[in-house]
Amino acid sequence: MEGDRAEFKFSEVLRKKILARVQFQTIRLDELVDDIMNYFKDNYLVGEVVQCTLNNNDYFARIVDIIPDSWSMNNESTRQQQSQQQPSSSEVPRQPNGRLRFPDAFLHPSEEESNHMLSLGGRMYKVQLIDEKGRSLEEYIRTVGQYSIRRERESFNRHNVQCFIRECFYRDNYVGAPWLIKPNIAQYYCIDSTLPQHLQEAQNDFLKSNKRRKLMQTRTTDDRMAERKAKKEESMLQKAKLKEERERQKEERKRQVAVKYPLEDLDLPIYRKDPSLNWLLVDMSPQKCDSKEIIIPYPSGGRSLRPMPHKESSIPPELFDSFLSVWSFLTVFAEPLKVSAYSVDEFEGALFHNTHQPKATVLVEYNACLLNVIINERNDDTSNEIINGDAVDQYIEDLEEQEESDEEDTKEERKPVLPTVERGWRDKEHLRISSRWDHKELRASTERRGWESSLIGCLNDVATPDMIPDLNEILQHLVPRSNSTAAEREKRYPTLSLKQKLDILGFLVNVVNESNLIKNYMEYCQEQLSEYRKQKIELNKESKALSFRRIEMDKRDRAEKRAKGNNGEEEEEEHLDSSDSSDHSDNESDESDSSEDQNLSREGRHQSRQEKLKQKQREREEMEHMRKKVHAEQREVAKAKNQEQKNKANERRKLEEEEKILKKKEEHLERCMRRYMTLRIRPLGKDRFYNQYIYLDNIGVSNTYGTGRLYVHSPTDADIQLLLERDYMTDLPERHYGYGGGRSFVLKLMKDQGLVEESEWLENRMNELISGNPSEYKGWWKYYSEPEEIEQLLSWLNPKGIRESKLKNELLKQQANIIDSIKKRITASTKPAEPETPKRTTRAKSASKN
Repeated sequence: MEGDRAEFKFSEVLRKKILARVQFQTIRLDELVDDIMNYFKDNYLVGEVVQCTLNNNDYFARIVDIIPDSWSMNNESTRQQQSQQQPSSSEVPRQPNGRLRFPDAFLHPSEEESNHMLSLGGRMYKVQLIDEKGRSLEEYIRTVGQYSIRRERESFNRHNVQCFIRECFYRDNYVGAPWLIKPNIAQYYCIDSTLPQHLQEAQNDFLKSNKRRKLMQTRTTDDRMAERKAKKEESMLQKAKLKEERERQKEERKRQVAVKYPLEDLDLPIYRKDPSLNWLLVDMSPQKCDSKEIIIPYPSGGRSLRPMPHKESSIPPELFDSFLSVWSFLTVFAEPLKVSAYSVDEFEGALFHNTHQPKATVLVEYNACLLNVIINERNDDTSNEIINGDAVDQYIEDLEEQEESDEEDTKEERKPVLPTVERGWRDKEHLRISSRWDHKELRASTERRGWESSLIGCLNDVATPDMIPDLNEILQHLVPRSNSTAAEREKRYPTLSLKQKLDILGFLVNVVNESNLIKNYMEYCQEQLSEYRKQKIELNKESKALSFRRIEMDKRDRAEKRAKGNNGEEEEEEHLDSSDSSDHSDNESDESDSSEDQNLSREGRHQSRQEKLKQKQREREEMEHMRKKVHAEQREVAKAKNQEQKNKANERRKLEEEEKILKKKEEHLERCMRRYMTLRIRPLGKDRFYNQYIYLDNIGVSNTYGTGRLYVHSPTDADIQLLLERDYMTDLPERHYGYGGGRSFVLKLMKDQGLVEESEWLENRMNELISGNPSEYKGWWKYYSEPEEIEQLLSWLNPKGIRESKLKNELLKQQANIIDSIKKRITASTKPAEPETPKRTTRAKSASKN
């Protein structure tokens, strides 16, 4: 009957909404019921019959409309207008208990009730009173809040909702099946029952599998045999393919193992393996690969990206080479030059110092110490043509000869030999100012007083315009006018341009580099290096001896481990045999005991019970004696084994301590050798793209962190030519792992590895070299200044390449020193700035005087 169905316990409008919400849901029934109850708890529908509570009275009402939220902004004015049109509550007749009669209670709620309803907030509904038969009473309409209405609990509850879903929906028995409305219900309520695409696909898959299952159940024996045979053949074919692929991969691995590393970095096979084609190796040599549309299969090579180096510096790129070379020379030879070693940051800051007071101590010290070497060499009558002034005399003679030949050709009046630039090179004013510039050293005790005049004299008597291109402009700047005072000249040097300061220092460095002082010091350093190399040979012998001892220990331990395993198996077998024999002997003893008992019983118990007890006591004593003996032997064996293990552990611990001591000796020796590597500062190595990595610290005697950086320098023109030649290598021997490509391959690999800016510079330089008219080489300089960047760089380097294998080994040797310098620089940069004071210079050791 209809009255018994849960469907008809809800209003029609609510039924339709519940049906639409349940349709196509895929959750369980209990979760679905919870969802319906929660959703419709405070949501009421237009046309739904509800109970309305006013003045503690309940009325049946039908929802006529749902008021928007903006209604609450104007509800107060509306309520006031309604109150003006309707009679006041005092004029409405009441019951004896003070309550309003129906329907006045519905039409005239109390002011407190209305305010309470508005304060609760929530959605507002317009409802119309209905009678017992559900007919609308047109005049009885009012607006109420959602908390003043409710559904009948007898109809809207969990049980009825669950029964309603069961009556109107069905669900298939596969995972994720949706709740589907029954066709007659959908037709009655005009609800579309078309499945969404994703649910339709899931249902189709279920129907197909269900159909196959039914076919499997109805198939004959022959059909099953035929299908089984087909599956077997397909499986065998698949296995054959897999076996063939495994054989191919196995052969490929063998070929890879046959590759002898390290080899040319840009020819490493890892970049040319295609991971999408089972790591198929591609030969990308220019003769076999189109360079226009080149695609590198695996550009990362399984390694992280190279950390991006920094390039922030106030020194222009075109002057950075000169800047570093000057600082490096003055730091490396600080001991024989008798000057304190300053950090590269202090030197950089001093170059930009443009005021006379306070003085730029770094530049004063650097210029003065170089001038002192030249002064001493001139006083010792050196044979160096530049220092003793012969080069200047020769330059003047060449000018005279040139002018004489020009005069004969033109037959004109002879002009002066030297340029007539006012206050230029070899000007009389300059010669007057610096007439005695090389008579005495510039001492630190007098704060290097007069070093500017000595510099002017040196530039006139030692330098020529060929050595310093802007020599005239520099001298004109240093001497502001004729008959200038010393105070005026002292203010001029700080205002020189950065390039002019570096040109002066570069000239002084080049001159001093040829002096006897530097040559003698370099000979002394070479002697020290020879001595250290002998020590290194002895340390290498000790290292080989320790390695041999470790290898022998490892061999012995492995042999004992294998022997122990074999002994354990033999003991287990012996244990099983002994248990079998003991069981057998026990059985025999039981049998003998039983036979003896029978004999005793037949003989009438010839032995007394007391004698039996004595016999058993003797046997127990013998067994206890044997047990103690075996236990004592086992203790001795265990004690010997423990002692042997302790001896082995002590031996291995001693070996490890000797290795640590040897490692510390090697590190100390490396530091000492690096200190005396003054002959030439070489890069640590080059990466796959020929970028150079340069570490300038810990060479010579230094009381500062130096640079606190690892510098990266662009490839030289010679290295770039090697990259260009890769396009024309036609006589390469065949090899199974092939070759990397040429110019296009290198540039593409750089871009794929994130080195876009460097690849653009390299491409431009390549184009210039190909054109035949390249401009002057202007490389780039970058640096690493964080410990984490050094670790990331080591992870990026591939030791299977020739260049990066050497670079990585050198970086690992110097890693501790590099990180220590970086940390010192970071610490120094975080300290508060202190007023600059001249550092005490120390005299050179006696060895450097020779």
